Amino acid sequence: MGHRLQGVLTLQDGTELAEESTILNHSDDLIFHPVYSPKTHALVSIESVEKRENMAKFSNRGIKASANVKETINDLLIKSGFIKRNFDTILAFRNMSWSGIQGIEKISSSCFKGIFTADRVNSSRINQSNETVSTNRDLFKISGFYPVFEIISELTLLQLSNSWLKAANQLANDVINYNVPPIAVICGHRNVGKSTFSRYLLNNLLNVCPKVAYIESDVGQSEFTPPGSVSLNILDSPIFGPPFTHIQRPYRSYYVGNNTPCDDPDYYLGCLRELVTVYRRDIACGPDFGMHVDDERQRVPLILNTHGWIKGMGYDLFLHILGFAKPTHLFQFYSSINSYQNLPPLPTSVLSPPNEDPPEVVLVEAIDSSKISTKYTATDHRTLALLSYFYSTPAMLSKQENTKWWQFDKPLIHHSPWCLDWTKGLAKGVFVFFGDVPWSQLLYALNGSVVGLVGEILDADGSRELVDQSEPSKTSQEKEINIAKYPPPAPSEYSFLGLAIIRSIDPAAHTFHILTPLSYVEVKKTSLIVKGSLDFPTCFMLDHTNHISTGVCGVPWKKVPYMNFEAGE
Repeated sequence: MGHRLQGVLTLQDGTELAEESTILNHSDDLIFHPVYSPKTHALVSIESVEKRENMAKFSNRGIKASANVKETINDLLIKSGFIKRNFDTILAFRNMSWSGIQGIEKISSSCFKGIFTADRVNSSRINQSNETVSTNRDLFKISGFYPVFEIISELTLLQLSNSWLKAANQLANDVINYNVPPIAVICGHRNVGKSTFSRYLLNNLLNVCPKVAYIESDVGQSEFTPPGSVSLNILDSPIFGPPFTHIQRPYRSYYVGNNTPCDDPDYYLGCLRELVTVYRRDIACGPDFGMHVDDERQRVPLILNTHGWIKGMGYDLFLHILGFAKPTHLFQFYSSINSYQNLPPLPTSVLSPPNEDPPEVVLVEAIDSSKISTKYTATDHRTLALLSYFYSTPAMLSKQENTKWWQFDKPLIHHSPWCLDWTKGLAKGVFVFFGDVPWSQLLYALNGSVVGLVGEILDADGSRELVDQSEPSKTSQEKEINIAKYPPPAPSEYSFLGLAIIRSIDPAAHTFHILTPLSYVEVKKTSLIVKGSLDFPTCFMLDHTNHISTGVCGVPWKKVPYMNFEAGE
């Protein structure tokens, strides 16, 4: 269906009440789930499926409907006569343009214009002959909802193969039957559908589990965190949309500093190994998440999505991940059309590990790459993820309704930065990935760049050794920034708090001026700044509230630092 964003509620099966009865009680919790279907990805399709009576249903977290909304739904169900017609599934759509995601079209490059816009691409054909389509469209007068009833060449529909359905159902059944939560690893070549399948697998598992753990190992195309990081996330609600629409705060995350692990593969593997350890220690068997007090329903399975680099070093990294992840299920993508997309034969050490149960290998059909739109590149998707991250608000984390989840109407260059005094707030100083930077050039290297904010991991009691803010004044030599030496910060001691932009630096006041969506409490935890190799998108520096020919924030182009305006580009 359409390529706009919506909140959707599903009422399934079994409502056999009199027409004048109240279908939904005021005590019932009705949950709406955000649905995003931009043109950058395959469009979401909705269809009714057979109800599975033997599977427990969990109330997933989402947007709770108010009493007024429930009353409105009651009126619609009664007056429309849907009850007597005994539909298997009823969908209730609500406008959620208040979230602010449409604003991403205004500040990004021209290739993102109209990704959430109902441009009525087939209006000419409708006006000529297709009166039925026009009539169907007129049934929906919801802002942001644009259903598609016919084939349009420039739009792609999300379609699931039978192998996907069987694989997801098999894992859901095994979650119920296994004594311990299963670990599912998804592997395959680039552009075969791993991320899409991972989201489908996650949503399917949430039908039988209250929570699902997810480890993202692809630093270039992260699912829940900005690029350059690997993370462990705990999900308690389904996700309907591409990665840039559901970036969230992870349970634990580490900053790798690049879109590929090739520059420091040992550190990359160390971070992933620690994430798997944290899952096994805190989540799978922990009292807050895992099986506890004989509650058989409290199972938190793990989905680990691997990178698509399957040749040379990439394949070696993949085998190392399998070695410490020890999956119970291995979902391997294959293609009968493009053999180059298939993995080499897995070694015996993986298929039959000594003294361990071998994983159950499930072959999953790859998406035909010829049917995938090539208009949006991996760089475009990273830009969308960074835009979504830096313009996000705290309301998105709490799923607060009718409050902007993204604040795109105010450019980053209009934001007031945090002031981070490196003599007080950076106990460990600065670490630079992938090269040695002399101290005399450090501030030049950091200025105007994207960096990672890293903090010490809290103790079990939640305490942390804080830097004394009232320490005596330091000499000029003591106020120099400490450059941390290789190796990078140990994953067992530090975690990634989030990204920041060093907007400017005041050496006299030994202060970094940083832009970040993190709260003051989170920024205070920063003990180390990590400089990686993430690109800084040009659109972050622009002022979309003014005409491009005037410069930035009223400053003429000739006086704007780092920027040059040539031939309208």
